[in-house]
Amino acid sequence: MKAFAADKHLVLLDDAEQFASLHDPRESGFAEVIVPPRSAIVGKSIREFSLRKRFAVEPVMLFSKGEEIRGEFSDQEIRPGDALIVFGLWEKIAELKAGLDFVVITPFHTEEKEHSKSRLALGCFVFAILLALKGFSLSMAFLTGALAMVLTRVLSMEQAYRAIEWKVVFLLAGLIPLGLAMQKTGTAEYLAMQIMHLVSGLHPLFFLLTVAVLSTLFSLFMTNVGAIVVLAPLVISMATMEGLDPRPLTLMAAICAANSFVLPTHQVNALLMTSGGYKNKDYLRAGSGMTLIFLGVVISYFYLFML
Repeated sequence: MKAFAADKHLVLLDDAEQFASLHDPRESGFAEVIVPPRSAIVGKSIREFSLRKRFAVEPVMLFSKGEEIRGEFSDQEIRPGDALIVFGLWEKIAELKAGLDFVVITPFHTEEKEHSKSRLALGCFVFAILLALKGFSLSMAFLTGALAMVLTRVLSMEQAYRAIEWKVVFLLAGLIPLGLAMQKTGTAEYLAMQIMHLVSGLHPLFFLLTVAVLSTLFSLFMTNVGAIVVLAPLVISMATMEGLDPRPLTLMAAICAANSFVLPTHQVNALLMTSGGYKNKDYLRAGSGMTLIFLGVVISYFYLFML
């Protein structure tokens, strides 16, 4: 390369900024495209069609009749059903997809960034944070911030609708009434009471373990607040009967209500489910260890320093 640059009187750059986006997977990547029967490239070669010049993408592989065409294929005649692997900026591949000459089958997402609206977006976000700090509920504060972004035309209504994770909405919509039903009917309290009676009279460590596990389980199917509403009075009464200080036990139940790693029923876990392509088994595999570590650390601390 150095010899070629010297022979052609070129300056060899170690890191050219204009090509930085080609190394960023968020800006560029590979895509598979199929040639439909009525494409303008049918019967022509890639060179004749000027694919590189028209769309600024680089074809790296060609498959014809199910077989890979090896070697230089720029002059290979393209037939209906041929497949190409191209590399380029996602915005250029989007232009390829918008036409009728190619069918892009690789899923990708690209958005035009309007830097002129960055300050407005930041202002709406700060406004939502200030509302939350002033005492408004988080849901109302951030809903107001989102509404401000629509009103100031940072986002269109279509973009706002597309940004909603409908899987998360329906997941939480089904989870909330389930938790309320367990709380209102007394099912959760009944289950907790029966389990608490099993450890009555045993070593305090078993009592701590029971409270922590119950709080963790309830938080998977109920809201954190609902879990504590059910457990707090029960923990206080049982701790008094066992001769233990109920204050650290109630605090431990509140802390363990945040131990929601095993299922995507917590709002934060649910928000990541669609974008990350995760499934329930992924949360079980990754969250089981985290849950056990959480329980071990919390129970050990409260047993050694709080009781």
